Amino acid sequence: MNQVETPQERRAKFDAAFNSILNTNKTNRPNWIAGLQIVSSTDYVVTSPIDHSIQFGRYQRSEVDLPQVAMPKLIDAFEEWSSIPIKDRLEYLRNAITELERQRYRIAAAVSISAGMTATEAMFEVERLLRVLRSLERECEVPLFGSPTGVWAVFSSYNSPLAGPMAYALAAAMAGNVVFLLPAHECPFPCYMVYDLLAKSGFSKALSLATDPVGDMRRSLMNHPDLAGIVVCGSGETVDDAMFVHVDEDLGFILEAKGMNPALISRYADMSAAASMVCKSAFSYTGQRLDACSKVVVLEPYYEEFLNCLLKAVVKFRVGDPAERDVCTGPLISKERTQEFLALASDLKDNIVYGGERLTDGYLEDGEYVSPAILVGLDDNHEFNVIDHSLPFLSVQVATDLQDAIEKINMSETGLSGGIFTDDPAEKELFMREVKADVIYLNSSSNNIAPGLKAAVSAFLV
Repeated sequence: MNQVETPQERRAKFDAAFNSILNTNKTNRPNWIAGLQIVSSTDYVVTSPIDHSIQFGRYQRSEVDLPQVAMPKLIDAFEEWSSIPIKDRLEYLRNAITELERQRYRIAAAVSISAGMTATEAMFEVERLLRVLRSLERECEVPLFGSPTGVWAVFSSYNSPLAGPMAYALAAAMAGNVVFLLPAHECPFPCYMVYDLLAKSGFSKALSLATDPVGDMRRSLMNHPDLAGIVVCGSGETVDDAMFVHVDEDLGFILEAKGMNPALISRYADMSAAASMVCKSAFSYTGQRLDACSKVVVLEPYYEEFLNCLLKAVVKFRVGDPAERDVCTGPLISKERTQEFLALASDLKDNIVYGGERLTDGYLEDGEYVSPAILVGLDDNHEFNVIDHSLPFLSVQVATDLQDAIEKINMSETGLSGGIFTDDPAEKELFMREVKADVIYLNSSSNNIAPGLKAAVSAFLV
């Protein structure tokens, strides 16, 4: 029986893998369509937001007509893949799980370096993917009812650079569909790394992979008439474009969008602990996680105490190189996101009580580091109290009573979840009953919510 690893052993293995990935030769990456390499006329260099001198090689700027070229190959691949008995696909999955477990530290290191996640966040991505795959394995061990539908597209952004997109891609493939996956163009390396592993495990026909930094190819694929279904996982333009896709009863559609994941603060015995958990919820992975909280509603009697505790908590929430052990959060994903953050912080400067600045001390100058911003005093209908920006902003909003607070929660783009901090069981029950969110978190960080919530084989069968 394998011994359980201690935290020290886990960290040592991660650090070794981190250094190994840093020193690995970076290679140019083609697109993969039904097991065939496809190269476009232009490419782009992928770098790390930790330090832009760290490069991951060149990836493809996919041609806008790639879906038209690829679809006949994908349809042929579907005929072949869907005819493979489920017991054989299950064996492929088990081989993939074994290899993922064996390489989990290297894959997590790739996530950390390419997306700027801390070791804890990167390991969470890999271990979440493994949990989903084991769930798919159990699902396939009993008779499945329904039929696959054809070619599915999975579109992903950096909010979950690995677990979200790969969980949905594997769920669709295990149902007998073939998948055209577009990983986050800012950090595609982890998905390519796992794709190589999956292809060797038997999934080369089932999974296709392409990068599209401009988005024109993605929009073309979204509207292709032969597409059977779409999964959208993340935030930004990827989600916005999906909202304009014509969805009819013949097109499958699964959306896992980042929202505000708002929290409500009522009477709670340990306000310092609540503030620390809200700070962690808001600013882990620099506010970019699918489950990141970007709004907290505080009942008026507790506002001053909570805000004071929050300001003390955020000072301790260290921003820096995620390879360092005492760092709580790393960089933003790209130069563009940093510029957007700073422009918004400038517009909101009268409402910022902490943060909102570029960090350039020492080695931070070569990466995308900012200090998380806390906002107060915004109007209830201000966009930062309604719409999530997938940036490290946390708006603190005041409510007169519990019902007013719940209304303020529900007027926001909640996304995956909503949470409450209270010692009153009746308040918890009312919150769970009235708040419009898929998941409710109680007296805890929203970071316990995982990507790939809807990733199941049954979701891809009709």
